[in-house]
Amino acid sequence: MTRFKEVKRIEQAIERRNEAELRWALGYCQMRCKVGRKVHAMRKQAEYWSEMERKVRAAMKNSG
Repeated sequence: MTRFKEVKRIEQAIERRNEAELRWALGYCQMRCKVGRKVHAMRKQAEYWSEMERKVRAAMKNSG
C-alpha cells in the first residue's frame, strides 16, 4: 500500500467515523510519528503525521 492510499484510507476513516478504521489509522499515525522522530530527515513528516493523529483522535472522540 502506498502512502497515498494510506492517507486516503485515514481520511475516509475520519469522514465516515468508522471505529475499526480509526483505530487502524491511529496506530498507523503513531508509527509514522515514531519513525519521524528517530530519523532526522523525516522531522517534517513527523509533524504531518502528528497533525493527522490529532484529527483521528478528534474523530474518535466525536464518534462515541
